[in-house]
Amino acid sequence: MLPFWAWWFLAAGAGVGFVSAMFGVGGCFIMVPIMIFMFSGWGSPLDVAVRVAFGTNLAVVVPTAIVGAKMHLKAGKTRSFPFHLWKGLGLGVAVGAIIGSTITAYAPGVVMKMLFGVICLVGAWRFLTAKPKPVEGVPRLTLLKGFGWGLAAAIFASFIGIGGGLVYIPLLNLVLGFPMHLSILLSLAMMAVSSSVGSLSYALWGLKAQSLAQVVFPPYSVGYFNYAAFLTLGLTSVAFSTLGAIVSERTRPKILRICLGLLYVYIGLKMLGLPI
Repeated sequence: MLPFWAWWFLAAGAGVGFVSAMFGVGGCFIMVPIMIFMFSGWGSPLDVAVRVAFGTNLAVVVPTAIVGAKMHLKAGKTRSFPFHLWKGLGLGVAVGAIIGSTITAYAPGVVMKMLFGVICLVGAWRFLTAKPKPVEGVPRLTLLKGFGWGLAAAIFASFIGIGGGLVYIPLLNLVLGFPMHLSILLSLAMMAVSSSVGSLSYALWGLKAQSLAQVVFPPYSVGYFNYAAFLTLGLTSVAFSTLGAIVSERTRPKILRICLGLLYVYIGLKMLGLPI
């Protein structure tokens, strides 16, 4: 018989996989609050619970993003992966993830949680109010420009412990002007890179803190990474990402933007502690 917490994580993983592949985001707004609640209930202080939730969240994003990207290529409008656009972005997010997770090791947990909520609300406002730039074909993106944007976005995303989709999608669609479905594909590929690097960095920084034995870490934790949560969340997350990608490719971009905006509003208010 599975323990109570495992059922929570399995259910959350299903939602994460579907939402991640459908919208090109990591599903952090589902995983992170649940993990913070669980880890705090297991006796960990907020600073530790938040960091373990962030590090584990990044690890779950990796297989989910890879499966989601593959399904978008298989079932979607983009039949070949745009490596010419992704090269600079991918390198930038890899470096940015290391910098962002390093900064996070010294930031107060409550600040990280509040900033997470604020960013969700800003993203919601942009998606619900901004008009997409008219696109004729696919905008040109140089290697250096892609690296710069990827670096900045990943530093910020890793600092607040997310896979990056909440940051990457507005950047790709609203700032750089890529079509929505292409933005989702690129975002998933960027998340796979930044989350791999970020989760490893979180685990290593957490091992240093864990060795000092000054605070209580959640059970089943290796640094700021919880393998019990990773396995249960990841199991259903990967399975449901296939369904999310199929639904996404059959949904109009305008509807995707509205749904994303509403999701951002909800989780932003929740993370700021407002009763909704």
